[in-house]
Amino acid sequence: MKYQATVLALIVIAGVMGLGVASGQTSPPTDKSTRPAEPQYINPAIKDYGKVVKLPGAAHQPRDGSQIVVDITKGSDPDKLNSAIEKVCRFVNIYAGAGKDSAKVDIAVVLHGDATLTILRNDAYSTRFSSKANPNLECLSELKKAGVKVYVCGQSLTGKGAKPSEVAEQADVAVSALTALVNLQADGYAYLPMLK
Repeated sequence: MKYQATVLALIVIAGVMGLGVASGQTSPPTDKSTRPAEPQYINPAIKDYGKVVKLPGAAHQPRDGSQIVVDITKGSDPDKLNSAIEKVCRFVNIYAGAGKDSAKVDIAVVLHGDATLTILRNDAYSTRFSSKANPNLECLSELKKAGVKVYVCGQSLTGKGAKPSEVAEQADVAVSALTALVNLQADGYAYLPMLK
């Protein structure tokens, strides 16, 4: 009997609590002053790619003199900019102005695997993918202007049926991704795999 009374009481309480939702009542409206502000994006170094938010009070601020090697193997739709390449622009912009102070950074990119052909000249890319042009070259040009060094794996290039002569001026051909990644890490670069 006690058990049935407890269950009945819980059903009544649940019904009363749900009454507001059932009758169409919702949570009270919030005024604009309590809503979080829209983030203010900036592009301090590379204007058209890799927007960031300035966070001068955040932990782990960019350190001057950092060295990063970004390992990119991700491919993409041949008619669109490879998002992994654009993320490198975000790294440049983070060091240029997302922290309290701008910090000098040395970034190298190694392209291999499915990302190998993102570095082909427009004519070679168009022939291979039946497109007007390589959608990655403008972004890669901006990275080069910002001082980012780009290397493509010579082994992957050959394995995919391309020639070193078809590589755009934005990159240099390395003997292999392996040698580039090992050499750069031996030179003090922090390894950052681009998994997505």
